[in-house]
Amino acid sequence: MLKIRLSRRGKKRQPSYRVVVADVNSKRDGRIVERIGHYNPLTDPAEFAIQEDRALHWLSVGAQPTDAVRRLLDKQGTFDRLSRLHAGESVAVLAAEVTGEVVAAPEAVEEVVEVEETVEEEDEPVAEEAAEVVASAEEEAVEEEAEAEAEAESDDEDAA
Repeated sequence: MLKIRLSRRGKKRQPSYRVVVADVNSKRDGRIVERIGHYNPLTDPAEFAIQEDRALHWLSVGAQPTDAVRRLLDKQGTFDRLSRLHAGESVAVLAAEVTGEVVAAPEAVEEVVEVEETVEEEDEPVAEEAAEVVASAEEEAVEEEAEAEAEAESDDEDAA
């Protein structure tokens, strides 16, 4: 069984921790499977960073967080995203949400480039048209992703 736990680093009375995925039977600072973040309790406020996509991956395959790591993941909002992952959203979309990136389909990018080229060719502002094209392309990308996930779920149900 795997645990997501803290591994201590630092000098005496100056602890800092790594957030790691390790086997239950390995020692606190022993062999790990993967390092997914860090935590420094001495700063005010305490500083921590955990890779959202890796944490979601390990939680989805059954790794259990310790109480301390669970509190950190709650502060980061990972458990809310985990429930959405179980509901069918993709890890890429959830991880992009954390970083603030916008995930768009490649077709949407091509359409935006085409609209920008027509704007450069014409002297009339076409910003509204460009915004509509981007919005429709993003909606199509979300719909296609939802359809693909629904097909995957139906295939899983048929296999069961």
